[in-house]
Amino acid sequence: MTSFTVREARPDELDAAGRLVAEAYAAADFVGADAHGYLDTVRDARGRSRHCPILVAAEEGSESLLGSVTYVPGPGNPFAELERPGEAGFRMLGVAPSAQRRGVGEALVRACIDRGRAAGRHGLAISTGPDMLPAHRLYERLGFRRAPDRDFDPVPGVHLLAYTLAL
Repeated sequence: MTSFTVREARPDELDAAGRLVAEAYAAADFVGADAHGYLDTVRDARGRSRHCPILVAAEEGSESLLGSVTYVPGPGNPFAELERPGEAGFRMLGVAPSAQRRGVGEALVRACIDRGRAAGRHGLAISTGPDMLPAHRLYERLGFRRAPDRDFDPVPGVHLLAYTLAL
């Protein structure tokens, strides 16, 4: 098993990071038939990077990206969904199908937790689709708890579940 590092994406990696997450979502059918064009939003890591750090898991000794996540620094950010004052969050976490079950997703989530702590945040708030069961298991294993009072419907027909983690 090849090792990997988690770091902030370089500018020349942003397009690949967005494509990777979109492909991971499509492969797992997390967005059905691209509900409401969401995959276009997911692909636009370059646009998100103007407001949020884009983190990647990169295979050591290679230029190959294994996964990516968007870290949301707080509730005032344009990509914030559920974050309340004092909280950070993350969105658009995806791991290449060929790299799944290697700890890539967990490493990316832990990097977001570490960033939140380093920034003095007291919690992380995230949303996830009801069918993203592997993600739910990961979040719960890392200490996230369901926060049903924050569940929401960003567009008609799309329901998202909320999870929070105290830091």
